[in-house]
Amino acid sequence: MGNKTMMMRLIDVALIILLGFIAISRLKTEYIDLPSAGKAEPKTDKTATATVHVYKSHFDYVMQGKKRRLRSTPELEQYLQGTKSNLLRSRTKLIVSIEPHKSSIMQNLVDVLDICQRNQIEKNFDYDRIN
Repeated sequence: MGNKTMMMRLIDVALIILLGFIAISRLKTEYIDLPSAGKAEPKTDKTATATVHVYKSHFDYVMQGKKRRLRSTPELEQYLQGTKSNLLRSRTKLIVSIEPHKSSIMQNLVDVLDICQRNQIEKNFDYDRIN
């Protein structure tokens, strides 16, 4: 007789635990994306747009009417990082408009996209020039 009552108590405990899990699983949970350490950026009020013209052998960087020719992707990345950090000091966000030339190769375009992705720079395409 003792075994049957022990089994009934175990079933009761299992049902209580099961009902507890069901009640908890139906609670609405909200997740908040917090910035990770070291990647926090100051709040920006304004935006500045720069244009990167992608050619086969070089890149032309144009911002506020000033044009600069960059010969390699590391040089372009360094220049974009410097521009972004200078603009963030004045609470301005950098947006890069990418315009490939007919003579450009696809790898150069992909490299510019990778640079923007790595450095968390917003980008925009001139889709008419890509087609």
